[in-house]
Amino acid sequence: MSLTGNASENADNTKNYSITGIKENGNNTMTANAFVNGYRDTPDPTKLGAPHYSVAGGSLTVESRGHSAGVAAQHIPNFGDRVTGSANVNLINSEIHKLDAHAFSTQTIPKAHPNFATHGGGVDYTYMNKHGASASVTHTPMFNKTDHNVGAHFNLHQTPTSSLDFNVGASKSKSPFSNGNWDKQGSFIFRKQF
Repeated sequence: MSLTGNASENADNTKNYSITGIKENGNNTMTANAFVNGYRDTPDPTKLGAPHYSVAGGSLTVESRGHSAGVAAQHIPNFGDRVTGSANVNLINSEIHKLDAHAFSTQTIPKAHPNFATHGGGVDYTYMNKHGASASVTHTPMFNKTDHNVGAHFNLHQTPTSSLDFNVGASKSKSPFSNGNWDKQGSFIFRKQF
């Protein structure tokens, strides 16, 4: 089992800590993570009785032959707990085509109002590990809000030390208060290894 840790400091002098453990066994991988963000050496005087951190949590993911399932939890002081379950199923995995379907559900605990539960799913397709497309939908019942996202990526140039990719996508939010337009975006990404 390999363990890695990380520590960083924010502009407001709070600190972030994380530790990740990975266990591999053949085609199976288990990853566990624990973190604390916004840790203070002394209590925040504006938040009486609150812990010395902003968010704490952890996650556990199991992956086997392209399929995965995971659970993540976080505690947010003075707000509650958030738990997310997720799964990914590899439907096609050949040298030419790869197709995955994924879904998640996030629940706020306690279920007192307001409940910020969010659910979603999508598909990802890749052709020859160079080009691909994706589509996803998420829904937040409390706001009756649904977000749609579509995207595509194209590898235009590839060498052992460099690559040029083109990404394009669009997103749209629908709710009782607005039926937004499709927001479009695109980017070129050049990578060079030295």
